[in-house]
Amino acid sequence: MRTRLLVLALLAAAGSAHAQNRVTPLMSEPLGLDPNYTTTMLTVDLPPNAKQPATTIGTPGHRHPGSTYAYVVAGEVVNRLGDHAERRYKAGEQWSEIPNQAHYIVNASATEPARIVVVMVTPKAATTLTEPLK
Repeated sequence: MRTRLLVLALLAAAGSAHAQNRVTPLMSEPLGLDPNYTTTMLTVDLPPNAKQPATTIGTPGHRHPGSTYAYVVAGEVVNRLGDHAERRYKAGEQWSEIPNQAHYIVNASATEPARIVVVMVTPKAATTLTEPLK
């Protein structure tokens, strides 16, 4: 039940930051090495981005309470972690985020969708998987 609430909280937070992004949970279970953590896998589908050139500047950001690993399955995204420079990632490329690191992301294409597979390792005590930045 708790896992379901975390996934629902993730969906709500992702929806508030990027109204058109679709988050699909794939699995969530206790981490085998340490039951005090939960592993969650999901996909994030980003629709084409009409704002070109694509930039994360002015895009609402968010953060996650645990370690996050993202892999671009299709398309291309523009990603910014904290105060670092923006970087474009295309299908086959990946990045990681440290716990509570500010994160901003947009689809790089005006015509093609993008899909990311995300794996999060979060403390079992976490009440949400995604928190919008203020």
